[in-house]
Amino acid sequence: MRFSKIFMGACALTASLLAAPVSAEPGDSFQGSGTAAAEVADPITIRRISDLRFGRFASPGNASTIRVNVDGTFNATGEVVSSTNMAQPAGGRGPAQFTVDQAGNFGGTVFIPSTVIITNGTANMTVNAIAGRLVVISGVGRNRVYRLDMGGTLRINGNQAPGAYRGEFDVTIIYN
Repeated sequence: MRFSKIFMGACALTASLLAAPVSAEPGDSFQGSGTAAAEVADPITIRRISDLRFGRFASPGNASTIRVNVDGTFNATGEVVSSTNMAQPAGGRGPAQFTVDQAGNFGGTVFIPSTVIITNGTANMTVNAIAGRLVVISGVGRNRVYRLDMGGTLRINGNQAPGAYRGEFDVTIIYN
């Protein structure tokens, strides 16, 4: 019984507040307040450690390939196989490597190219079947540092023109 009296009284008070007209005099002012908010995420940073390197080889008579895997191993096919043991330039063969610093942000997605064209200025070769892997090298949770390893397959044309071939590619990180 006591509960119903309190409840009925609360309902009557609410009804009277809703029904009561608000009177304001000219010059009166009323003010409410709100909040503006923003959050600035720590930037993801990416730094190149090493380039994707297919090494030195002799120009084959027929089309051949050299595949550099993300773990640093390589496989060659075709006539180029016989020349993969020649003296290599500094750095030899190996995957491209980058560090990706998550730095407390909300994470991101890494995009690597599907194809890269390398040139000596007059002739081209294509790198395709590009693969990547992310390996945690330090940190925990949202403060991790990763190493991105990237490998691919170099398509060598028959009688490929000699020279030093280079090509650039982008690695993109989009915040999630």
